[in-house]
Amino acid sequence: MGFRDLNARLLARYGGTVILSRSFPGEPPVNEWDPPNPPVTVSETLAFIVTNAAVELLAADMVLSSDLVGIMATPAGPLGKPKITDTLTAGGKEYAVLDVQPVDADPAGVIHYAIQARV
Repeated sequence: MGFRDLNARLLARYGGTVILSRSFPGEPPVNEWDPPNPPVTVSETLAFIVTNAAVELLAADMVLSSDLVGIMATPAGPLGKPKITDTLTAGGKEYAVLDVQPVDADPAGVIHYAIQARV
């Protein structure tokens, strides 16, 4: 079993789920005098394991106690790499993504992302 398989098993066993969402501009209107079309939101449900933030980061107010900090599975759908303009929904709360760090422990690429998000 490779590290990627082990990572997937750990996320499945110990993780919950979050919904990663990104808004895209709506299609341009047919006629220039028509109102703009509303934005389109694309979402994907992903495994997520909540982790603790370092005490130093909490003390420096870089991470708040209400922040969502953890690791998230890589999106398999059209979203690709998470961005700081995305939102995460977990436990009925919507969080703005503040930081996204890829974790590369496999020569084939990113195995999961370290995420910090805030209400």
